[in-house]
This record gives sequence, C-alpha cells and structure tokens, in this order.
Amino acid sequence: MFHPSLRVKLTLVHLLLIAALSLAVGIFTLASMQRFFKQRLAQNMETELQQVHYLLQHTALGSIAEPMHYQELSRYANTSHFRLTLIDSSGVVRFDSKISVDSLALVDNHRNRLEVRMALNEGFGTDQRLSSTLNEPFYYGALRIKHNYLPQTKGEMVRFIRIALPLAEIQRQFQDLRRQIVIAGLAAWLLIGCFSFWLAGRLSYPIQKLAAVAEKVRRGDLEVNFQHRSRDELGELADHLNQMLNKLRRDMVQLRKLEQVRSQFLGNVSHELRTPVFTLLGYLETLLHSHFENAEQQQEFIGKAYQQSSRLNDLLSDLIDISRIESGEMKMAIRSFDLHAFLANQCDELQKKAEQQHIALSFANVEAKNQVWVKGDPEHLSQVITNLAENAIKYNVENGTVEIGYREAGEGVEVYVQDTGRGIPENHLPRIFERFYRVDKERSRAVGGTGLGLAIVKHIIEAHGGQVQVQSQVGKGSRFYFHLSRAK
Repeated sequence: MFHPSLRVKLTLVHLLLIAALSLAVGIFTLASMQRFFKQRLAQNMETELQQVHYLLQHTALGSIAEPMHYQELSRYANTSHFRLTLIDSSGVVRFDSKISVDSLALVDNHRNRLEVRMALNEGFGTDQRLSSTLNEPFYYGALRIKHNYLPQTKGEMVRFIRIALPLAEIQRQFQDLRRQIVIAGLAAWLLIGCFSFWLAGRLSYPIQKLAAVAEKVRRGDLEVNFQHRSRDELGELADHLNQMLNKLRRDMVQLRKLEQVRSQFLGNVSHELRTPVFTLLGYLETLLHSHFENAEQQQEFIGKAYQQSSRLNDLLSDLIDISRIESGEMKMAIRSFDLHAFLANQCDELQKKAEQQHIALSFANVEAKNQVWVKGDPEHLSQVITNLAENAIKYNVENGTVEIGYREAGEGVEVYVQDTGRGIPENHLPRIFERFYRVDKERSRAVGGTGLGLAIVKHIIEAHGGQVQVQSQVGKGSRFYFHLSRAK
C-alpha cells in the first residue's frame, strides 16, 4: 500500500488549494468580465445607434424609400459588421440590412420585440435571442429616436433604430478569454506547484531529521539529541523532545535502580522467609518423628514452632501492607480526630506489652485536658504508633522507659515516640527506613522483628504529606517524630 511522504502531502494540499482558488477566481473573473463586456457592448451599441441616427438625419441615406439609398445604407451596416433595422411607430420594419426591399412585407411586426418595448418605455433597450428571421442568435439594441411618443406624422417612416450583433462572434471572444484564463491558471498552477514541492521539502526536512532521531531512540539509542536551528514550532518541538529524552534517560537510570532494589528486595524476602520456614519445619519434623520423655519437653517444641509461625505471619502481614502502600492500593481515609484521646488510647493498648518486657511506658500529655484536633487516618496512624512503640520496647534496655506524646509545632502538631534504649549509631541513621535494613541483625531476629516496620511507618507518614525523622545517640536512646496538620 502506497503511503505518501509528508512532502508529497503538503504539495498535494497546496496544489488542491491553488486549484480551488484558481477555479473560484476564474469563475469570478469570467462572470465579472462577462458583465463588463455586456455593459460595454450595450454602451457601444447605444453609441452606434446614435451615429446611425445622426447619419439618417443629416444625409440622404435617411430617404430609405429610394432603392439606391436603401442599398447604400445596407452596405454601410454590412461594412460596420452589424445588422441594421429601422422600425416605424406601429412596429412595421421599414429597413433591414439583411433583407431586400422586396421581402420586407414578409417580415413579422416588431412592436412586441423586447428591445423595442424597452426602447419605447426607456429610450434604449437590449435583448439576446434567436432571430426568427435569420434563425441565428443575436444581441439586439434598440433606440427610440424621439423622446416623446406621438402618433407617427405624415412622411415619418422611422421611429426605432435597431442594430444586432451576431452572438457567434461574441461567444468566440468569450471563448478566447476563457482559454487565456485557463492557460494562465495552469501555468501559475504548475509554477506554484513546483515552488510548493520545493517549499514542502524545506519544511519537512527538519521533521525527517526528528523522525530519524526518534527511530534511533526507538531502537534503544538514548545518547542521541534532536538537533535544530529554528526557533519556530519545530524548534520548540525539538526542545520538548530533548527534555523528554533527558527525562527518559533519568527514568531509565531510576528503572535500573528500581530493578536492582527489586532484585535485592526479592532476595531479602527469600532470606527472611527461609529462616522461619526452615526453623518451623525443623520443629515440626522433630515433633512428628521424636518421642518425648515428658510433656514439658514436647510443649517447649510446640511453643517454639508457634513462635516461628507468628514471626512468619507478621512478616507476611508486613509484606502485604508495604506492597499495598507502594502500589497505591492502600488509600488514606483522612479525617479530623482528637489526637489527645487517640494517643491516650494507644498508650493503654501498649501497656501490657511494655510490662511484659519490664519497660515503663507513659503518655507525656496525660495531664492535659484540652482536645487537639488534627487531620489524618487514625487507623493507619495507629499502625505507625504501634510500630514505633514496639520497636522502642523491643530494643530498649532493661527497666528502660518509652514516652509517647505530642507538642505544638508552628501551624501543626509534632507527634513523637522516644525511648532510653541503646540508641542507633550515626552511620546507620540514613538507612534505617529501608526495607529489611537492620542495625543489629541477630538481635532483631531474636526479638521477632520483620525488618519492614520502619519502612511501613515512612510510607504512611509520606501519604499524610509529612516525613518521619529520627534523633538518636548511642547509649542514650532514640526519638522518632513526625508532624500532622491541624484540623480547621
């Protein structure tokens, strides 16, 4: 299937437009010329009629009753290339340059001819029709030789002078004019067509260059650039394409990084799942094939298997949560709520876990009685507080403390969880919110950490338009905090 190039399309469009314009101009020109020609023809005929009128008044040719004068007037009309007819007031033809004097009696009465009626009413009239006498098309012009219409006086033989020009000659002149216009239009069409083809080539060349570069990009060559020299729309397009290409390069770099992170994440997931699964299988195999001497020993293996099952369940739950957050499937239901009551309730729910680990957990704002209204998703913020508080409890020192509270911070409210634990070394702080990153891997697994808690905290707070931050010193403890907007 033939697919014309842009250059050919532009040329064809130009040629079609020029053809349509030339046709419209030609039709308008011919119509205007035809109107102008008929006006000039009518003016010339009126002039000729006035000349004939003068000739009849001041020469002997006016005596048309004389055969010699009749013949002389006929020769004059034939020499002037028109047909001359003289008509009296009753419409009887008294003279016709194309008819002999002996045949005048056979000519029809001309009183009802259109040009004669117009001349009777207006002094001058014209018409175009087929002659009933000669059976040829003529253009007629008639002149009333008296301004007032009176009955014909004695001896007066002529009241209307009429001349007729054969339309064949007029049509031939129009055909010549049309031919000249058509030839000139075709010549102009061809010249403009050649110019349009050259101009379309100049216009399409930058586009062809852009298409060639785009083809290289499609094949994977991202190091090319869209070159241009113009400052018009094509230059602007090239700039936009270069910007898109630069963004694509950055995206490709980011994609490679994401692929690397994904590969690392899958490796971490496999590793994190393998440990509890293998451990659980070992315990179950022992329970299945071993004979225990007492129930206490069997109960110990069942407890360890349950502990690994719980750890596996926690890991899968966290994996599902972080997957839903990063894919955008988990939506935040932002609404107004009382932060004071919310944190007080969180502290109550965490007390039992803190007591089991011999940690003193307290609510810093317990004495405050005012309500503090903020905007957020209480359900997911509960997950944030729980993750931060459980980490503070797990990684604390014996008989340590954990404090949950809030304080005024400009137009918002700062929420924090701080502890008196061992603290985090400074070189680990930039990475603690990464998935599966652990400061102390052995101790993290020993206390049941999944390695995803802080990553989930980070994503939830970012979904609230904030950022979770940390301050920590080794041997003194850590403080995690984030900001929430006030409800208006």
